[in-house]
Amino acid sequence: MVAPPKGLVTVGIAELRAEPAETSELVDQAHLTEMVIVLGERSDWRYVQGPDQYFGWVRADQIFEVPGSSYSHVVAVLLADVHEHESRESAVIERLPAGTRPPQMFKAVGIDGANARPEWAEVPLRGDRTRGPRSGFLAVADTTRDGEVPARYPTADDYLKTAESFMGVPYLWGGTTALGLDCSGLVQQVYRLNGVALPRDADQQAMLGRRVEKARAGDLMFFGDRSVTHVALATSPTEFIHAPMKGGVVEHNRLGGDRKLLGIRRYLPDVSTE
Repeated sequence: MVAPPKGLVTVGIAELRAEPAETSELVDQAHLTEMVIVLGERSDWRYVQGPDQYFGWVRADQIFEVPGSSYSHVVAVLLADVHEHESRESAVIERLPAGTRPPQMFKAVGIDGANARPEWAEVPLRGDRTRGPRSGFLAVADTTRDGEVPARYPTADDYLKTAESFMGVPYLWGGTTALGLDCSGLVQQVYRLNGVALPRDADQQAMLGRRVEKARAGDLMFFGDRSVTHVALATSPTEFIHAPMKGGVVEHNRLGGDRKLLGIRRYLPDVSTE
């Protein structure tokens, strides 16, 4: 998990180019005061994702880079249990997926003497139809402070480490957490946990980024017959991690099976040759 910097657009119209050059194709525009996610740099240019999820290069002097987050804590385990009482043996009343930023935690309970940190924090919950607002207890050890999340551009290795943490999670149509994932939910969460937004479905994800002929680690591979029906995260030009099908689990695989590769998309900047 990393937290890329954000950039505040400081000109009326900031032009996003396909390559870091004024003569390159115009691919999108960001407007004054909009926020972009900064994913890489080359000389006086920054590779960004705009508010509409499009990717492109913008001149560095057209944005003001700011830290990536304004929250205090983020869930740092695949699933963090919210307990009824300040004990892991008490009933679990809610579960928070990785990357969740809990509502403002309050009333710290218990102190870990070795680290002088609270062991538990009380988290407000809305309740349900039969119960009014209530709260539960989240182990602070299951979270990390924003200042402890690396503040830098994401790399392919970040994607791979995040994807590996979901290995063995069962396939679930429509799933987006460690309780169950489908193919597009897996890659969407891997990218989200490293600061990059992707649409929910595989065919939508295949419309972003840019097409490449040979996969490198971190790229997305799209499969199908005539249209995209499946997506996987490349670990090499011929291997990938994916959530395969009902009854399966997140696993490693390689090209050459029954699935037809329709295309490969890249969402990070190419390595600079400068």
